[in-house]
Order: sequence, then C-alpha cells, then structure tokens
Amino acid sequence: MADDIVLPAGKAKTLIENTCTECHGLDQVVNNAMSSDAWRTTVKSMVKKGATLSPEEIDTVVDYLSVYFAPEKVNVNTSAAPELQAALGITPAEAAAVVQYRKDNGNFKDLAGLQKVAGLDAKKIDAKKDLIVF
Repeated sequence: MADDIVLPAGKAKTLIENTCTECHGLDQVVNNAMSSDAWRTTVKSMVKKGATLSPEEIDTVVDYLSVYFAPEKVNVNTSAAPELQAALGITPAEAAAVVQYRKDNGNFKDLAGLQKVAGLDAKKIDAKKDLIVF
C-alpha cells in the first residue's frame, strides 16, 4: 500500500516526504528507477508544476533519488540475452548478437568494444552507458 512506504534514511528523505506527497504518493518515487539526469528532469518538471524546491533542494533531492532509486546495472560479460534486452532496451536480435559476439571474441573490455557488435545500435548503447558494467 502506498501509505506504508518508508524511504531510506538520507538528507532528502523528509524533504521528499513533505514536497512530493503534496501531489502524489511515495509509490511514484519508489516505483521509478532512473538515472541522475532523468531524476533531474523529473524533479524540475515537478517544480514547474508547483513543487516548492529551491535550486539547492533540487540538487539534494536529485542526489538522494539517484542513489536510492537508480536503475540496476547490467554486466554485459555475464548477463544472458533476456537480461541485456530488458536492462538496455535492445531487441532480442541485438541481445543475441551481444551474447554471440562475447562467445566468439571473449569478454568486452569497454564501451568501444561493445559498440563493435554487428547489428547492435550504438546509439542505444551510448544512451544506456551508465547502466553497463564490464
């Protein structure tokens, strides 16, 4: 139940509880895993809609949300195709190509190596680079 949500301890906990719940429940926060940039965009959008946060408070809230509600990282050297597909937003064919490339050529060392996979959209990978570990 949304009323039962308890946020992790942190500098922005009370600020988020008091500000964000003016318009929606905390479930809207805890059910969204986003990058720091996405959280910043979302928080600024909420401020434009009436949330009362100073620029310093925005930074505090974004830092907190980026730590506690960040997307899961995916290891491209150990993850199966379905995990790669879900985490990186790639097609089943692209995920299969990553797995096959890894089998044929060994583990990836960096983003540039991953972007060499034939049939993999490098723009998609670049957009998700913060979620990738090797």
